[in-house]
Amino acid sequence: MPICPSCGAASADPAATCANCGRPLSAPAIGDVIEGAASAGTGPSPWGAGQVHHTRETPLLSRGWLTAGRVLIAPTALLVLAAVIGAAGQDGSDAAAARLGWSTEGFQTWLTLVLTAFGAPLTSRVHSTVGSTFADSGDSASTSTTHLVMYLVTFGWLLLLWAGLHLAGRARRRVGAAEPAAPAAALQALRTGALSGAVALLLGWLAGHESSLGSGLGEDDDLSMTLQSGTSLLPLTVSAALAAAVLVLAVDGAAALRAEAARRGWLGSLLLAWQHAFRVIGGLLVLLTAVALVVRLSSDEVFPEQGSGPLGMVTNDGLHLYGVGSGASALGTGAFGLHPSAFSLFDLNEHSSGWWFAVLPVLAAALALGWSAHRGRLVHRDRAVLAGLYAVLTAALLLGTSSWYDNSSTSPSGKEFTNTMDLTGWSVASVLVSALCWGAFGALVVPAALDALRRTRVPLVPPRPAVPPVPAVPPQPGALPPVRPVLPGQAGGADLLEKVPYGSVELVVDEQPPAPAAAPGTDEDPHAAFRRPAAG
Repeated sequence: MPICPSCGAASADPAATCANCGRPLSAPAIGDVIEGAASAGTGPSPWGAGQVHHTRETPLLSRGWLTAGRVLIAPTALLVLAAVIGAAGQDGSDAAAARLGWSTEGFQTWLTLVLTAFGAPLTSRVHSTVGSTFADSGDSASTSTTHLVMYLVTFGWLLLLWAGLHLAGRARRRVGAAEPAAPAAALQALRTGALSGAVALLLGWLAGHESSLGSGLGEDDDLSMTLQSGTSLLPLTVSAALAAAVLVLAVDGAAALRAEAARRGWLGSLLLAWQHAFRVIGGLLVLLTAVALVVRLSSDEVFPEQGSGPLGMVTNDGLHLYGVGSGASALGTGAFGLHPSAFSLFDLNEHSSGWWFAVLPVLAAALALGWSAHRGRLVHRDRAVLAGLYAVLTAALLLGTSSWYDNSSTSPSGKEFTNTMDLTGWSVASVLVSALCWGAFGALVVPAALDALRRTRVPLVPPRPAVPPVPAVPPQPGALPPVRPVLPGQAGGADLLEKVPYGSVELVVDEQPPAPAAAPGTDEDPHAAFRRPAAG
């Protein structure tokens, strides 16, 4: 099918002239491409003259940025959806949300609450202007900062991001791409973290708003009050970026981390302990959330010291149950902070004996941790690392449920007042002691009892992997017949060397070639060196 060099039209039948413009056809047929061929005609668009057209290089977003954007779609949608549900349903007892209801300001208020999932504090500033008819006239301001973490949204955001990263990794393996190396995983973590921080910054900026609390109190309209509320943007951006970057490193850099753990024993023990602790704590959080949801639906207050907050705090309530069941001391402020109190499992302080049932989730988690360590064949060193890691994680989660606020106010006369009040909290010493005790019981005592019951022996440290024998190298046949070398110092060696012409004999140092590295089997367990040997 010839193509006209003048107009670019293709002629269906072999012809000497173009069926469109009538000019002679001198271009090659389709498929016969000539590099650098010039157009023979004077048409305005000689694209069909057989000339090679190279793709224009235009700057596009790299695949890494596109992947980072895709994996952040679902977590960001969760934040917006949680704010919409809260504003539409007026869930919880928050006064501002209940007053505003379903409106733009109501959505912004709930979005501010939702963004506490990243640990960013809530900020509110009340500015009032008092006219001259009052005894103390002038401007006054009150600024308060509330610190809390909405755990249900936090874990939901992390779970959706983790699922998106795994789906991206599965798609990468489906096309046959190799697992990313450590530098590539670190670069992707930087991309995802930067994009996550930018999205959180945008949401925090949208959540900030200003509203009027009232004006015209009295006949002379001498009092007006405005409220400015939002979230702290810098902590919000940094925490969202760090959370996304660390999770990307954990998922995309898993292959590089396992390879490094195979060379470093302490890192292998820490990685193995993290795998066991992560499974147990993940199941514990699901159980505590379900229990707290049932308690919330059947009772108005989970704790007498505090009212039921938003639904996003239900996981916090479950961790409160876990803390009391573990033996830690819970602190409360009472109404308006006037009646502080503390109670624990050993000192219920006028609470019912029903709190003793809070021991059941704690005991179930410890038994599950011990069974996991026993079935995983962890040695004593790995179990000690598991006990410490489990204690650190549970203590951090429990202390993260604490909430408090700082308030500073200025009167019209210029006098300043500052105070800090704990809304809910824990005795830090009791939390650390209880976490260490339950970690040691679950990771050391329970596996030891199971080993004794099943009569299995566990070494103190992981056994060293056996060194494979060096394979024998067969002799390579040469083109020339073998020549018996004569070395100096042997009988008659000096005379023979004198008679041999120069260059006819070459002395070669006999060196043993290095042994090739043994390739691991495809079905070999990567953690076999860190597992307990099978009982003989």
